[in-house]
Amino acid sequence: MSHTIKTQEEILKKLGIPQLNKMQEEAQVAISSSSDTVLLSPTGTGKTLAFLLPLLAKLDPNNEEVQALIVAPSRELAIQIEQVIRTMGSGFKVNAVYGGRPMSKDKIEIKHNPAVLIGTPGRILDHFN
Repeated sequence: MSHTIKTQEEILKKLGIPQLNKMQEEAQVAISSSSDTVLLSPTGTGKTLAFLLPLLAKLDPNNEEVQALIVAPSRELAIQIEQVIRTMGSGFKVNAVYGGRPMSKDKIEIKHNPAVLIGTPGRILDHFN
């Protein structure tokens, strides 16, 4: 199954962002040149977008397996990351799994493997078990 994948420029245009900010530009350089990157920046500065753009660029649109697992410390952050990816209109399937909702709903949603799976540690462990 092939996807229509959007370029970074198309994603930014869809989000109404004329250009990346300095932190996001520096994050892209750091992420592309290192296997370990930590982004420290105040709330609302675009860290989620900063790490998602390079991540999505590495995904293979022809691979139907889960290609990226994002572990989020809270349900709210897992939901936020999922919403940002969906708003980006990347062309990749994404799902978030987290406590506070039925496991059966998770199972239905991830039956068809998402390219990106986001989850809280406890719920991810529940699925492995």
